[in-house]
Amino acid sequence: MIEVRAPVHGDLETIGKDAAEEWVRDRFRNGADFSGLLEKPHTNVATVNGYPVAAGGFLDRGNEVAVAWSILGKVPETAYVGLVRAFRKYMKATPYKWIEAHCVETFYQSHRWVKCLGFEPVHGERCFTPEGKEFRRFVFRNDHHGT
Repeated sequence: MIEVRAPVHGDLETIGKDAAEEWVRDRFRNGADFSGLLEKPHTNVATVNGYPVAAGGFLDRGNEVAVAWSILGKVPETAYVGLVRAFRKYMKATPYKWIEAHCVETFYQSHRWVKCLGFEPVHGERCFTPEGKEFRRFVFRNDHHGT
């Protein structure tokens, strides 16, 4: 059973250690402080049978614009579609009209995730991780924001 709830202490670490992206797992192993993400409004954790498998939220940029972030751990194949539906429903209920997502260029699973959520690729603009890896930019136009 999939549930979406507010995060509790330890959720991000549990999800992060199971993340498919090596650089994300490394950040959790090396004790990076992600507590600031937990304090943001619109941050949620999805659980499957009580086990945290995904987290996501938004960094407010003002003027009804936000940058989405998410961390996916071990999501059972049978729960993937339900997880997408739960997060998409939640995104539509936020106050944001324009939501961006930035995915590492070579990490195609993240491209799949944001496309399933309804994000569209943006071409012609480049952005990079602090380590110099290229990001791919996606955008979600939220016509149903706040409803």
